[in-house]
Amino acid sequence: MIHPSHSKKDLIEIVERFQLYQIDNYKDMKKDKLSLKIWDVLKTVEYIPAENESFFISDVFDLREYLRIQTTKQITTNSVKYDVTDRVKNLIYYSKGGYVFTGTNYKTIDDVLVDAEFIKHYGDLPSVRRAIHLLNGDVKMPIQLSPIMTRRVEQRVAKDKEIKIQNTPKFHMKTGSFVIEF
Repeated sequence: MIHPSHSKKDLIEIVERFQLYQIDNYKDMKKDKLSLKIWDVLKTVEYIPAENESFFISDVFDLREYLRIQTTKQITTNSVKYDVTDRVKNLIYYSKGGYVFTGTNYKTIDDVLVDAEFIKHYGDLPSVRRAIHLLNGDVKMPIQLSPIMTRRVEQRVAKDKEIKIQNTPKFHMKTGSFVIEF
């Protein structure tokens, strides 16, 4: 059976990455039904293409084992997620307020560091990456922080940066004489 910690989004990505297109309407299925269908297909299929970009799976047995164990995502319980998002909101508010302690939940830079050190381990969340990026702009911070992300998220962020650079318009200056007629 597939471990319930795998999200529906992850299961859809597995169907697409490993070309398990025997499953019809996999995007419209509920997570429980989709996981059962994927497991049924994996019991019958003998070959899947190797994937070394994000899942690092070489054959169908590796994929079955990957799905059987708990996901490597960082947040597993709602209470931890609420705690992380609360701290992130406080840090973003502190950063947007000009890095001033008045009007925030912080009294010293050490309080800010405690929250930042706690949330940096949850770098898979975009809000955590944003909060740490904003905090690194504070001149009072004694250290520069970097979020800790899983390999899949690191690759996705790098790919998004590359696409953004490619799609950013560039300035090209042409010299010479030009004739404009009206």
